[in-house]
Amino acid sequence: MRPDQESPELARRRRHSRAMLEIVAGVLLIVAGVVLTVFSFDLVSATGGKYIIAFGPVITGFVLLAHGTLRLVDIPDVRTLAAVDPNRRSPDHVSLGFKSFVAMRYLMARTHKVSRLSLIVAFLALFIGVCGLLLDHLVISKAGPFDLESDAMQRTAQVITGVKIGGFVLLFFALIIGALRYVYSFFTAVPLVGVWIGTSALVCVLSVMSGFESDLREKILGANAHIQITRDHGDFTEWREVKKRVDAIPGVVASTPYATSEVVLAANNNGMNVVIKGIDPKSVGKVTELVKDLEDRDAMTRLEPLIADTHDLVVKTSPAPVKPGGEDPPPADMPRGGDPIDYTQPEAESGSGAGSGSGSGTDPDALADAVTDPPPPDLLATDDPPIDYSQPRTGEVDPTIHVVDIIDEQPILSRRTQSLPGILVGRELVKQTHLYTGEEVRLVSPLSDPSNPDATGTPIPFNRDYRVAGVFFTGMYEYDLKYVYVTLDSLQEFLDRGDAVEGIEVRVPNPDDADTYVATISAQLGPDYRVQSWQDLNRSLFSALKLEKLAMFIVLGIVILVASFSILGNLIMVVVEKAREIALLKTLGASDSSILLVFAIQGLMIGIIGTALGIGTGLAACFAAKRFGIPLNPEVYYIDRMPVHVEGMSVLYIAFAGIMFSIIATFYPAIVAARVRPAAGMRH
Repeated sequence: MRPDQESPELARRRRHSRAMLEIVAGVLLIVAGVVLTVFSFDLVSATGGKYIIAFGPVITGFVLLAHGTLRLVDIPDVRTLAAVDPNRRSPDHVSLGFKSFVAMRYLMARTHKVSRLSLIVAFLALFIGVCGLLLDHLVISKAGPFDLESDAMQRTAQVITGVKIGGFVLLFFALIIGALRYVYSFFTAVPLVGVWIGTSALVCVLSVMSGFESDLREKILGANAHIQITRDHGDFTEWREVKKRVDAIPGVVASTPYATSEVVLAANNNGMNVVIKGIDPKSVGKVTELVKDLEDRDAMTRLEPLIADTHDLVVKTSPAPVKPGGEDPPPADMPRGGDPIDYTQPEAESGSGAGSGSGSGTDPDALADAVTDPPPPDLLATDDPPIDYSQPRTGEVDPTIHVVDIIDEQPILSRRTQSLPGILVGRELVKQTHLYTGEEVRLVSPLSDPSNPDATGTPIPFNRDYRVAGVFFTGMYEYDLKYVYVTLDSLQEFLDRGDAVEGIEVRVPNPDDADTYVATISAQLGPDYRVQSWQDLNRSLFSALKLEKLAMFIVLGIVILVASFSILGNLIMVVVEKAREIALLKTLGASDSSILLVFAIQGLMIGIIGTALGIGTGLAACFAAKRFGIPLNPEVYYIDRMPVHVEGMSVLYIAFAGIMFSIIATFYPAIVAARVRPAAGMRH
């Protein structure tokens, strides 16, 4: 039978079979290209020419897949397969009511058709994503044939990663938009996509901002306590009694005293203004996360002096006090008696005694032997002549002297350094001042000591040497750069504060309940003490973050507002186009409120569907970002991955905003539709 004599059914089957064969062949070629590229990597030549052979099946497979799919779409039965029969009413339509049925009927596409543009974009995005995966395997995961430097390799990896992620994201959007276009009309799909993109972007952005806020909050709570107690007036010397009263309050986990001051840290010809904080090593780990932030957990035990070197600090007193007006007796081992001997003149041959006082007759060699300082009893001495190592010795094979340097990871500390108290410094401060564990640093306070003036009578500022006991890393740049920690006793001795502290830090089970405990502790201690929570101490910072989130919510909410304008335009076009149907409904007895309700249901459906798609897409993107991680430059952001934290209330606010904007956009078209007069509508 000739092709022009084929029946329409046979022609449809033939086209359907060819389309399916092309689709299957395309999928097989894509799989074969991927397998060939992965498993034949070691056989790739140094020039990279076989990369073309590897990507050839992939490109051919995508061409066949796209052509077969488009051929399948062009079959008439496929185009009209899901056409809506206007004479058939499903039970769902009946259950939703007549008004919902009318609203949904004008939102749906009359003839369901696959968008060719969406298919082309989807295939292009899939091709880009698969090529990105292959390039990631060939260039990044393994050493490819291209001789790239480290910087060029890093930039290439970033580009390939961006291409890979962008391709799959574009594929996802193309599939969703194509599905919406298949079910709904063009004028309905446009506002749906607008609401979808606006709500999904709002969910992602607010989740990222909440992630940064949550990360900042965790770091602040790790370096500081939940509650801080200070004294308004006078020195805080009764802190032990106050600490006992606070610890007795039900729910309080622990408390610890502290003292702070601003000093200058000098080391390696560098000076930095830092905040020194005196802590109690025994209780600070129960209140803050300082112990967990240490790079070496044993550093807390090295805050005290390693040895008690008091030899140079003790002044020996005389065995017996000198009587007033008396003479200071000479030491017991001082030689006495006799006249001084003149050793400049040789002794006379007459041989007068050495102590005769004449200075003559004394043998110089005998005098030298007499005044020679004897060696210590434990000195190793020998009468053997010194050995000449420059000449080979008898019986030795290799007379060369080998000197071996023993490298110790820990620096050898002097006795003075070991006797100094320890100090904990942050990682960023180490980078700025080039410190290392065991190094001596000097702290200088701007406060002066009146009892220690210089030659001009000016009081000398407090200063003291410390030994670096360890390094901590909190994740907060300001803390790691500006804070140093010493023991509370050492700081009190350094600044001559006696037994006074600056305050007491308290930890409670839940930091969100800190305000409740603040009220309880304030009532327990009275008005002489100031009790503040961590929210009060960082109120300005978190207020700025909340204001930024509010501004971002408003800015991205404008995207949803723009989508609502497309809803408004779509419904106005429905009013103009369906003026006769509206007039007919009003002729049959439909009231103005019923017409208003029909258009309100249309906006509600667009809002619900678009918002549901947007929130679902946003949550999926947040889950993927949290699961796989989006890398960040730790030198800039101080974190290596983008933090993501989804807040339930924020998602509810976004859903409410998306639906409300969609409903509000229907008010004006609904009023216009309700004003249509039956006679005016039927006239045209």
